[in-house]
Amino acid sequence: MSHQITLKKDKPIKKKKFLSPIFLFLGVLTLSSGLSLGIREIGYADVKAYYFEDTKVYDDSYVNPATVDLQFPKKKRNLVYIYLESMESSYADKSIGGTEEENLIPELSDMALHEGIQFSHNDSGQLGGMMQIPGANQTASSMVSQTSGAPLRASNGVLDVNAYGKEEPGAFFPGVYSLGEVLENEGYNQMLFIGSQAEYAGRKAYFQQHGNYEVRDYHWAKEEGLIPEDYYEWWGYEDDKLFDFAKDSLTDIADREEPFNFTMLTTDTHFEDGYATDKTPDLFGDQYSNVIHDSDQKVSEFIEWMKTQPFYDNTTVVLVGDHLTMDKDFFEDIDPNYQRSIYNVFLNTGKTEFKDNNRLFSAVDMYPSTLAALDVQIPGDELGLGVNLFSDKKTLMEQMGYEKFDQEMTKRSDYYDKYLMQGSDYDVEQKADN
Repeated sequence: MSHQITLKKDKPIKKKKFLSPIFLFLGVLTLSSGLSLGIREIGYADVKAYYFEDTKVYDDSYVNPATVDLQFPKKKRNLVYIYLESMESSYADKSIGGTEEENLIPELSDMALHEGIQFSHNDSGQLGGMMQIPGANQTASSMVSQTSGAPLRASNGVLDVNAYGKEEPGAFFPGVYSLGEVLENEGYNQMLFIGSQAEYAGRKAYFQQHGNYEVRDYHWAKEEGLIPEDYYEWWGYEDDKLFDFAKDSLTDIADREEPFNFTMLTTDTHFEDGYATDKTPDLFGDQYSNVIHDSDQKVSEFIEWMKTQPFYDNTTVVLVGDHLTMDKDFFEDIDPNYQRSIYNVFLNTGKTEFKDNNRLFSAVDMYPSTLAALDVQIPGDELGLGVNLFSDKKTLMEQMGYEKFDQEMTKRSDYYDKYLMQGSDYDVEQKADN
């Protein structure tokens, strides 16, 4: 099998008939230097995959959501989708599948085990969750993956995804057809509500281009006079204000005649050590543990408030982590064989038949599963690379195994480049090179 390295999309390196010794030496030196830099920056496995390995997962298994005849119920359900920064099921206590002596997330644990539906890699009665994969291991990439059914792998992993979206590209992941686009076409009003700057990593571009979301972020809060002009804490403004401000915005969108999708992102639990205020209780003698527990309480209070609102009965709520924590030392002493996982729970779905335990799944499976939680019928139960977890169909990860699927997601794909990225990442990479 031969492999051809490409510098830009559809522009293969031209082969020369003759190479003088000096040019051959310089070429080898340059390639060696480039590989060395790449290995240092993104790791040997990704460099090896980018230059020497192809995957056929997209050719064989990708289902274009735009071609699927989705059937919505007569009365469309509202959606509240909350991304919980760095929220792991691992923060629970050992008796229910976590790593801690004391449960840092008692309210989220109770929602997952007793109130809603959590999909878990563990046995019944144990907290678990989804597996992290390449292309869904940062906030922006996970948000994209969960709503598009495809990992975000700019330049096949060579270009950092945060750099990909840095300059609000006019075409962000142009080939995907996302949850936002599906709901937009069904008449939903949609809002992205975050306390940071939405343009960071292209989040504003993605959600506006794929669903025409109204964006209310850090800049919006300043414009509305909710925070002072010179206010800046943590990543913009803290979650204590976020949940407070969100009540008015959620009420606003819920008061409109059309169904709604209110999407929100927390940030206090971001690394390193999280964001603690003078109101954060010191219960564990460790700042990150305190912040995680405080976030658990804030989320629970927000859900309890929603339950008292007139829109709640017809609203499905999805709580899900974006990725495993990047805090470098929080889990340094745990059992190396312990499988960390990302938290998830579906609330107020009305679903009664499903297999929720001993599952293997990732961010891409959240897309069809979220639509199914809204009572949308999905012929074939597949969208993108994702599989509807409420169905009896196995996910690609379950079919292939976690390690194999994870490895396939690091490899380059001509299908991905041609049909999903459509060269948009190479345009950004070229600007960076210049």
